[in-house]
Amino acid sequence: MNKLLKFLWSKWYLLFIAALAIITQCYMQLLLPEKMGNIQKLISDSSNNTNKILIEGGWMILISFSVVILAFIQFYCASYVSSYVGKKLREEMYSKVNSISLADYNKYGTATLITRTTNDVEQIKNFMLMGIRILIMSPTMMIIALVKTINVQSSLLLILLISLITIILGMILLLYLASPLFKKIQEKIDNLTIVFREGLTGIRVVRAYNQEDFEYKKFDITNKDLTNTYIKVNRILSFANPFVQILFNFCFIGIYGLGFYLINNISGNVNFITEKVTNTITNISVVAQYCMQIMQSFVMFAMLFIMLPQASASIKRAVEIINIDTNKDNEEILAFSPDYSNYQNELNSLYDEENKKLQPLIKKFESEYHKKFNYDLIKYQISIMTEKDYEHSSLKKYFNEYNKIHNKYHLKRKEVRAKYRNNVTQNLSSSQKENIINDKFKNHNLKGIIEYKNVSFSYPDTDVPCIKNISFKTNIGETTAIIGSTGSGKSTVVNLIPKFYKVTSGEILLDGVNINELPADIVRDKIGFVPQTALLFKGSIKSNLLFGNKEASDDEIINVLKIAQAYNFVSKLPDGINSFVSQSGKNFSGGQKQRLCIARSLIKKAEIYIFDDSFSALDFKTDAKLRTALKNYTKDSSVIVVAQRVSSILDADNIIVLNEGEIVDQGRHEDLIKRCKVYQDIVASQLDKDEIEKTLKLKERVLNEGGNKDA
Repeated sequence: MNKLLKFLWSKWYLLFIAALAIITQCYMQLLLPEKMGNIQKLISDSSNNTNKILIEGGWMILISFSVVILAFIQFYCASYVSSYVGKKLREEMYSKVNSISLADYNKYGTATLITRTTNDVEQIKNFMLMGIRILIMSPTMMIIALVKTINVQSSLLLILLISLITIILGMILLLYLASPLFKKIQEKIDNLTIVFREGLTGIRVVRAYNQEDFEYKKFDITNKDLTNTYIKVNRILSFANPFVQILFNFCFIGIYGLGFYLINNISGNVNFITEKVTNTITNISVVAQYCMQIMQSFVMFAMLFIMLPQASASIKRAVEIINIDTNKDNEEILAFSPDYSNYQNELNSLYDEENKKLQPLIKKFESEYHKKFNYDLIKYQISIMTEKDYEHSSLKKYFNEYNKIHNKYHLKRKEVRAKYRNNVTQNLSSSQKENIINDKFKNHNLKGIIEYKNVSFSYPDTDVPCIKNISFKTNIGETTAIIGSTGSGKSTVVNLIPKFYKVTSGEILLDGVNINELPADIVRDKIGFVPQTALLFKGSIKSNLLFGNKEASDDEIINVLKIAQAYNFVSKLPDGINSFVSQSGKNFSGGQKQRLCIARSLIKKAEIYIFDDSFSALDFKTDAKLRTALKNYTKDSSVIVVAQRVSSILDADNIIVLNEGEIVDQGRHEDLIKRCKVYQDIVASQLDKDEIEKTLKLKERVLNEGGNKDA
């Protein structure tokens, strides 16, 4: 919310101009009934007042033109400010999404992040456009009209006040009833986006299995759920306008009824009665005009009230993303503190304290359920429970106690992190921190040697480790391969190096420095990374490769394309390296995308290259030629290859064999094939003895021919 106010305040001068224009507009508008009353009095006067009537009419025309100009000014200023706030919100949210941890990214999901950045921001922008104008206009109109009513006919003031109070109370009631539903609407929009996105991205799978009807039913259910919620909201809000209109009519009835009563009770001589009746009728007409102006402004106010619950839900959702703590998993900022060791000790002490408090509770739970405690299973069980089921479940009490303790210590740890981060922020300027980074890291000659020391990792919201006690070391100019069955944790191991996730225990060293103490951008600057799923960005082949190195020349691009065995098909395209790449590279085959992604990583000239199952879509010959060419290109770098195919890693300097998240053995192919049962099974499932020999001969032939030639 502070961010929102900050964005608004940055355009205070436009808000001031808008406010001044709105106040002046309200005053001018309320001059019109007064001028009309003057004309009525002049007409009822027996003397010749034609010139005066024309003058008053001229003033009315001038006032009307002024109101139009002021309306344009205030609308322009409000539109500019609301659009600016929308722009800054989108920038903040996009920047935050790009900097949050993958754990937070997975927590929210792509669909909800898209919805919050687009739909929610649009709701906020529209609300502000109306809010800036109406929140000033309605009170101003009311105050000026009430003051003028007192001056014209104070006896009619009570009717206006009763009407206004009734409108306000009615709007508050509608807001109270509708607000929870608007929050549900945004959540259901997220669900609809998820279903729609899955249906589109998985359209090949859906059609391959003839599940179009099933997907349509899934979409239909989600769509109807959203529609029904909208209907519930609109059912409540449908009372708003009729409610205001009824009050509007009753107000007029009250004004004219009171006017009739006042006229009926006028006594005196004929001239006095005539003059009094004329003045009373004129005053009633003027006050009725004031009433109309007030009611119209409050009709707009009612519309703003209708938008408020949805806008409020959208603001909360947007602010939630903006307020994600991007430093919570990054120790590097705390490494600037001279009390870094004290910080670690405080955190460890809190963890130990929490575990001591939880252990009796866990043991109690185990004894009651007569089975090993499985927190994840129980959490899943809770997630599929209905609210009614949960209320009557024996698990409720246990989890309430567990979460109470956990949340208490979570807040304590958050306070400790904030304290030390604040110390760094207060004691060091950004330039000083930058200098420390330069002195400690950027000028440090990082060669690219990676060492894992008893590394274990569990994904967020699970206590079950995905990998356990991983230890190995890479060397410059050597290839380290990781192989294992599906789900053994191969990709997880390499995803820890670019700091996509933080290790649960143990440490990863980059040239002897714990990567937790290294800023993420410095670590990633040393890495050429090819993800498991080949991904290209909309643009051109050249723009995709420049993603790895903005300063690369066309000759350098062509060179890495040759090494990646991609130049042959690129050169045949009409525009060569400037050829168009569609969204996600859908105008290229899987093998072509893989080779382009490999070329993108090579052009970076990194100290560390990570290939996460990046050769799976290549035929054996292309695969052999590519990796032979890589040998020479990466002779000054560490290379880590995650592989499914044994043939891709037969010549690796060190092969790490994973099984169920643990290293069962590591070494060269010749050694592993003799002693490692898991590796023997993998080899036997893919290659026989003759195929291995053929593969080795093919590599030897490719090496002799020159691996830098395109396939």
